[in-house]
Amino acid sequence: MISKADKSRIVDLGKQFRATRIVLFGSSTQSDRESRDIDIAVEGVPDRLFFKFYGALIAALSKPVDLVDLGRESPFTRLIARDGVALYG
Repeated sequence: MISKADKSRIVDLGKQFRATRIVLFGSSTQSDRESRDIDIAVEGVPDRLFFKFYGALIAALSKPVDLVDLGRESPFTRLIARDGVALYG
Protein backbone atom coordinates (compact mmCIF):
# COMPACT_ATOMS: atom_id res chain seq x y z
CA MET A 1 0.00 0.00 0.00
CA ILE A 2 1.09 3.60 -0.32
CA SER A 3 1.44 6.16 2.44
CA LYS A 4 -1.35 8.47 3.59
CA ALA A 5 0.85 11.40 2.63
CA ASP A 6 1.17 10.14 -0.95
CA LYS A 7 -2.59 9.51 -1.14
CA SER A 8 -3.25 13.05 0.05
CA ARG A 9 -0.81 14.51 -2.49
CA ILE A 10 -2.42 12.51 -5.30
CA VAL A 11 -5.91 13.74 -4.44
CA ASP A 12 -4.77 17.35 -3.98
CA LEU A 13 -2.98 17.36 -7.34
CA GLY A 14 -5.90 15.61 -8.99
CA LYS A 15 -8.24 18.35 -7.85
CA GLN A 16 -5.77 21.00 -9.03
CA PHE A 17 -5.66 19.41 -12.49
CA ARG A 18 -9.46 18.92 -12.66
CA ALA A 19 -9.58 15.15 -12.25
CA THR A 20 -13.07 13.78 -11.78
CA ARG A 21 -11.91 10.32 -10.73
CA ILE A 22 -8.66 8.83 -9.43
CA VAL A 23 -8.14 5.09 -9.03
CA LEU A 24 -5.22 3.28 -7.45
CA PHE A 25 -4.40 -0.09 -9.03
CA GLY A 26 -1.77 -2.81 -9.20
CA SER A 27 0.65 -3.54 -6.37
CA SER A 28 -0.17 -0.15 -4.85
CA THR A 29 -3.46 -1.56 -3.59
CA GLN A 30 -1.99 -4.48 -1.64
CA SER A 31 -1.92 -3.76 2.08
CA ASP A 32 0.28 -6.74 2.95
CA ARG A 33 3.42 -5.43 1.26
CA GLU A 34 5.17 -2.25 0.26
CA SER A 35 4.91 -1.40 -3.44
CA ARG A 36 7.89 -0.25 -5.50
CA ASP A 37 5.85 2.21 -7.51
CA ILE A 38 2.46 3.90 -7.51
CA ASP A 39 -0.02 2.93 -10.23
CA ILE A 40 -2.72 5.56 -10.78
CA ALA A 41 -5.54 5.87 -13.28
CA VAL A 42 -7.27 9.19 -13.76
CA GLU A 43 -10.33 10.52 -15.51
CA GLY A 44 -11.23 14.10 -16.35
CA VAL A 45 -7.81 15.70 -16.61
CA PRO A 46 -7.85 17.70 -19.86
CA ASP A 47 -5.54 16.30 -22.55
CA ARG A 48 -3.49 19.50 -22.59
CA LEU A 49 -2.77 19.12 -18.85
CA PHE A 50 -2.25 15.35 -18.69
CA PHE A 51 1.56 15.37 -18.87
CA LYS A 52 1.83 18.39 -16.57
CA PHE A 53 -0.22 16.39 -14.06
CA TYR A 54 2.06 13.39 -14.58
CA GLY A 55 5.13 15.54 -13.99
CA ALA A 56 3.62 17.05 -10.85
CA LEU A 57 2.94 13.55 -9.52
CA ILE A 58 6.50 12.44 -10.25
CA ALA A 59 7.88 15.47 -8.41
CA ALA A 60 5.53 15.20 -5.41
CA LEU A 61 5.40 11.48 -4.63
CA SER A 62 7.84 9.28 -2.76
CA LYS A 63 7.99 6.56 -5.44
CA PRO A 64 7.98 6.24 -9.22
CA VAL A 65 4.55 6.72 -10.79
CA ASP A 66 2.67 5.02 -13.62
CA LEU A 67 -0.30 7.05 -14.88
CA VAL A 68 -3.14 5.75 -17.06
CA ASP A 69 -5.91 7.83 -18.65
CA LEU A 70 -9.27 6.15 -17.96
CA GLY A 71 -10.79 8.28 -20.72
CA ARG A 72 -9.01 6.10 -23.29
CA GLU A 73 -11.21 3.03 -23.12
CA SER A 74 -9.55 -0.35 -23.55
CA PRO A 75 -9.69 -3.78 -21.91
CA PHE A 76 -6.93 -2.57 -19.55
CA THR A 77 -8.79 0.57 -18.44
CA ARG A 78 -12.00 -1.42 -17.95
CA LEU A 79 -10.06 -3.82 -15.70
CA ILE A 80 -8.62 -0.91 -13.70
CA ALA A 81 -12.08 0.68 -13.34
CA ARG A 82 -13.52 -2.62 -12.15
CA ASP A 83 -10.76 -3.79 -9.78
CA GLY A 84 -8.96 -0.60 -8.71
CA VAL A 85 -9.37 1.27 -5.44
CA ALA A 86 -11.05 4.67 -5.73
CA LEU A 87 -9.07 7.52 -4.16
CA TYR A 88 -11.27 10.32 -5.46
CA GLY A 89 -14.51 10.76 -7.37
